[in-house]
Amino acid sequence: MADGVVTIGELARRSGLSLKALRLYDARGLLEPVRVDPDSGYRYYDLGQLDRAHTIALLRRLEMPLGTIADVLAAGNGQAAAIRSWWDGRQRELTERGPELDLVLHVLGEPDGPARTGRFGVDDVVVEAVGPRTVASVRHHVLQEDLVASLTSDVLELRAFLDAGGATYGPEFWVLFHGAVGFDGDGPIETCVPYEGAIAPAGAVTLREEPAQTLAYVPVTAADCRYPEIIGAYVALETWFVSRGRAHGGPEREVYPVPWSDEGVVVHVARPVS
Repeated sequence: MADGVVTIGELARRSGLSLKALRLYDARGLLEPVRVDPDSGYRYYDLGQLDRAHTIALLRRLEMPLGTIADVLAAGNGQAAAIRSWWDGRQRELTERGPELDLVLHVLGEPDGPARTGRFGVDDVVVEAVGPRTVASVRHHVLQEDLVASLTSDVLELRAFLDAGGATYGPEFWVLFHGAVGFDGDGPIETCVPYEGAIAPAGAVTLREEPAQTLAYVPVTAADCRYPEIIGAYVALETWFVSRGRAHGGPEREVYPVPWSDEGVVVHVARPVS
C-alpha cells in the first residue's frame, strides 16, 4: 500500500508474528494499527512499527508476560536493564518453585522423585451427582497474569446483571477452563453464576442450562488454594480418571461453593465424568 502502510497480513509476514498474536497485541495496547477500516474492521499498520513488532516477538520468545513487555517498551533507553531485571526475578522464581516440581514428581510416582508427600491423592476425590442448573455466564480469553482479576470481575458483573433482572442467586460460582491458560494459551475461560428466576440475556452475558452430570472433584481448603499446593489437586484428579479408566465429560473447572473463608474448604477442583 501507499505511504508505507501495510495490511495486517503483510505485517504478520514481515514480522513473523501470527494474525492472532497481532490482534491480541492490539487489544492489549502493545501494537495498535494506524488505521482500522470502519466497514470491514481490517487493520493497517505503518512499516515503521516493524521494529516494535520484532522487539515484542523477541521478548515473547523469552515467555515474558505481556504486561511486562508493556513496561519494557515504555522504558526507552532503559529497555536492556528492564529485561535483565525481569530475567533475574524469573530465575529466582524458578528456584523458589522447586517444591512445586517435587510435588508433581511425587504425585506422578517418579521413582527417583523426592520423598516429600503431597497433600492430595486419588483417595481425596469425591464423586457426586449434581442436578441441572441454570447459569448466567461470560466467556473470553485471558492470560495467566490476569486470571484472578478477570474471574473476580466476571462474578461481580454477573451478579450485578442478575440483581438488575430480579433473579436470585447464592454465593456459589465456578470457572470452566475451555482451553489452557498460561504462556501457551489464553483460554478461553467461562465464569458461571447459577441463579433462579426469569431473566433475559443481554450484552456479553449468556444464559444457559448446565445439564445434570456426575462430577469428580477434590475439595481444597484456603490454605491449599495457592501454588504449588493446588497443583496436587489437579494431578490427583487426573490420576483418578486414568486409574479408574474413566473418561472426561467436560472441561476442568474450579467450583467455589461457599463464600471465601480462611477456614475449611473453599474450592472444588472438578471435572465431569463421562
